Amino acid sequence: MLQRSHQIRKRCMNTVTVLGIVSLGMMVIVTVGAQEQGQTTHQSSPPQITTSGQTNWPLHNLDIGGSRYADIDEINTSNASRMALAWSFEAGAANSITQVTPLVIDGVMYLNAGSTLFALNAVTGESVWTMKMDDSLQARGRGPTYGDGRLYAFGGASMYATDGQTGELVESFGDGGRLEIVGEALAFKYPDAYPPHFDAYSLGYQLTTPPVYYNNTLYAGVALSENHIPGGLVIAADATTGAIKWVFNTVPQGPRDDGWEIAKDSWGDGQKVGGGVWTPPVIDPELGLVYVNSGNPSPDYDGSARPGMNLFTNATIALELETGKLAWYYQTVHHDLWDWDHVTGPLLFDVTKDGQTIKGVAAAGKNCLMYLWHRETGEPINPMVETAVPTATDVPGEQVWPTQPIPYNSRGVPMTPFCATYPIVNDPEAKQRARQMYTPYSVKDFYIVAHGGGSWGPPAFSPRTGLLYVTGKDGGITFTVNPVGDTLETGVSDGHSDSIAEGPIRDDMTPNFTVTAYDPATAELVWQQIAPTNSAIGASGNLATSGDLVLQGTDIGEVYAFDARTGDQLFVYQHNRPIRASPLTYQVNGKQFISVVSSNDVLTFALP
Repeated sequence: MLQRSHQIRKRCMNTVTVLGIVSLGMMVIVTVGAQEQGQTTHQSSPPQITTSGQTNWPLHNLDIGGSRYADIDEINTSNASRMALAWSFEAGAANSITQVTPLVIDGVMYLNAGSTLFALNAVTGESVWTMKMDDSLQARGRGPTYGDGRLYAFGGASMYATDGQTGELVESFGDGGRLEIVGEALAFKYPDAYPPHFDAYSLGYQLTTPPVYYNNTLYAGVALSENHIPGGLVIAADATTGAIKWVFNTVPQGPRDDGWEIAKDSWGDGQKVGGGVWTPPVIDPELGLVYVNSGNPSPDYDGSARPGMNLFTNATIALELETGKLAWYYQTVHHDLWDWDHVTGPLLFDVTKDGQTIKGVAAAGKNCLMYLWHRETGEPINPMVETAVPTATDVPGEQVWPTQPIPYNSRGVPMTPFCATYPIVNDPEAKQRARQMYTPYSVKDFYIVAHGGGSWGPPAFSPRTGLLYVTGKDGGITFTVNPVGDTLETGVSDGHSDSIAEGPIRDDMTPNFTVTAYDPATAELVWQQIAPTNSAIGASGNLATSGDLVLQGTDIGEVYAFDARTGDQLFVYQHNRPIRASPLTYQVNGKQFISVVSSNDVLTFALP
């Protein structure tokens, strides 16, 4: 049962049960088996499409602004309780789609599962075709990208381009349809250090999130898988040929990197490593800017070898769309010691305050704080106050940064966090070990620190309600730090395990997830829902619709629909597998469907 937070007036809320399952399609299981790399196998036909009632979902977050708002209202607050499962698809044990948000174009659903790209009938779930990618590239992914009739899927550090209708490789893209996009970007950016066609995947670079397609250009972010790698990359590549247009390094390495003069002194004499880009960029064509969020520096919990603020890690970064030049940045966590990689969002929104239009960009932190800026300048919409934080540490050589930026609302008080910033524990012994946010971990004391925050699941914005919706995770972790200094080797060590002395990380309090609605103009919390889950990372992102719904999945297999204006629970469906992917919605021949991935299953709902 969901509970309102203490900030919201309490009322009795009844769980809406699903009365039955309506079978509009069938369970489909596809076995790819002996299919060779680059081969496409055709199974059935796509649905017949009429000329009316067609709404697609072409990008991971629907549009280039990352709004995750769909203008479809067949399913709405008056009938959401009647939703039932229309069809399911199982990708198979060998094809991980755990974090994938599928795409839907003209009645066909597309998703990539590690080494395989699937095309499904979006009305029935039947397989239309499959395309086999490289079996060796089993990196975690969050789905493909669509643009101008082509699908772009990825594995490892490579990008594949296929024809959306046939599944055949687009020969003009890269080398016969496959582009070693990260290796080519490194060779483009640093020709003296990396040869052409460099194997960036072997070093530890990887793509985990789909690029954004705009104006025949792919804008891609590169992750680091916690490896000791010199900076995350933002890449602009020609969508037809794969030719690299520009590359920005989130951790400038030398004078040829844009932003070097700003960042060079923020790392002391240590290696400049970390800063992976784990979520899709967003674009404002009018301003000519592309925005990315960067991850934490490396190693995670021991910052002794990287004294300083460590720019531009843990930051929202605005780049010139055509050149990749730095326009502005805002670092949300200085000298990160908590693995608070800035990985949720960004999201663009427009709201009106005092008769003036605010063009904003939002990002939600793993520290449970929501950050709001004017997207042209990077100035906070409301104050962000550099606030003193704990600095005592027993990690040898550590220099804790003494302040952190805390966002305020329009009333001049700190914003209400969207999840716990202090461990919620009842056990007396556990309370003695609990520490407030920004407390550095210890080499000998097992502190309990709140953990989870806004991680992976993207927020949503509804222009109908004028509200931002963000998922938070209330969890706790406890461990001690293993001082590693600067001993980690590039592409060899895992930043998590090497900097934790006694692992694995274990939960020390009952985890929950939250869905929180904010007014971005005032930074006020409007409503919040709280529900149980399995882990501190166990919830998906949000989806908002013109039916005034907000949809959310959880790690215990539940799919929720909330009233976007009030937060009232309207629908819940219980599945038997975790949901860590973000939902989507689409319309085919006037009928609305809502889909979400649960482990290796695609679940699709509709009205009976």
